[in-house]
Amino acid sequence: MASIESDTRAANTSTRPRPCRGVFVDISDPKNPKEAGRWWMQGQKDGDEPARRDISFHGPAMVTADGKKAYLGYGPTAVILDISDISKPREIGRLTISPPFGGLPAHSVLPIPGKSVMFMNGEATGGGDQPNGELACSSPLTISAMIDIKDETKPRLMSIFPTPVPPKNVPYTDLCDKGGRFGPHNTNLEYHLPDVEKQGDLIYLTYFNAGLRLYDIKDPRLPKEAGWFIPPTPIKRYGPLPYDKLVNETEDVLVDTRGNIYITDKHWGMFVLRSTTKAQNSNATR
Repeated sequence: MASIESDTRAANTSTRPRPCRGVFVDISDPKNPKEAGRWWMQGQKDGDEPARRDISFHGPAMVTADGKKAYLGYGPTAVILDISDISKPREIGRLTISPPFGGLPAHSVLPIPGKSVMFMNGEATGGGDQPNGELACSSPLTISAMIDIKDETKPRLMSIFPTPVPPKNVPYTDLCDKGGRFGPHNTNLEYHLPDVEKQGDLIYLTYFNAGLRLYDIKDPRLPKEAGWFIPPTPIKRYGPLPYDKLVNETEDVLVDTRGNIYITDKHWGMFVLRSTTKAQNSNATR
C-alpha cells in the first residue's frame, strides 16, 4: 500500500512478501525513485531475535503536511513516528490494541486536522473468507475507535464507535448472521489530494456486509452514527468470496470536494452516493 505526501517528494509503502515493513521512498525524480528510509518493529529485521512473523504494516502511513511526522497502523499497534530525518525514523509513541481486539488489528489510522485526536480501525476477517472457515463475529471484535493523541508519547483509547444494526424488515436480527464479513475496513484517507474532501467531523467507514457507515465525531468521546447505505443483495456472483452466502461486501470509499461518495462493492462494482445527513465535514472544501 502507498500514500504520497502533498508535496509529492516522498511516498511510503509496505514491503512484500509479508511480514511487511514501512519503507519511505524519495520520488522527487519519479523516473528514479530511491529508498529514503525505513522503519520496523523489533523482530522483523533480519537477524533480530526472537524473530517475529506475526507483525506487518498494511499501510498507508498518514504524513503531516510539513513532512515531519507519520501516523501508522502497524501490526497490533497505532504508531507515531518522527520522520524529520527521513533516513532515521524515530518512534514517538504507540498504542497496542491487540489483544483484546481482533481481525487485522491496526489497518488504518486517520489524524483529525485541528484536533489532538485520531481515528483508528482494523479490518474484519472471517465471514466466509475460506470454504470451511470461521463465520463472521467468531473472533474478537475488530476496532473502530477514537484515539487521544494530545500526548503523542502516550496515545490512549478514548471511545469506541457504535456497532451497526440491521435495517428493518430483513430476515436476521444481527449483521453477524447476514453472511460474509461484518466489521470495518476502509475510510476516506486520500484527503491530501486536491479533489478529495478534507477531513472534518464526519468519518466515512466501509463495513463489508453493513455497507457504508457515516459517523459524527464532533464530540470524539461520543461518536454517533449519522447515516448509512447498504447495497442491495447481489443478483450475480462475480467471484468466490464470500463463500458462505452471496451478500454485498462494501470495500472502499472516497469522497470528492463536490460531496460525491464513491464506494466499491465485491459483486456490484461501484456506487456513487450523496449524503442526506445534517452532519458534515466542517473543515471540508466544497
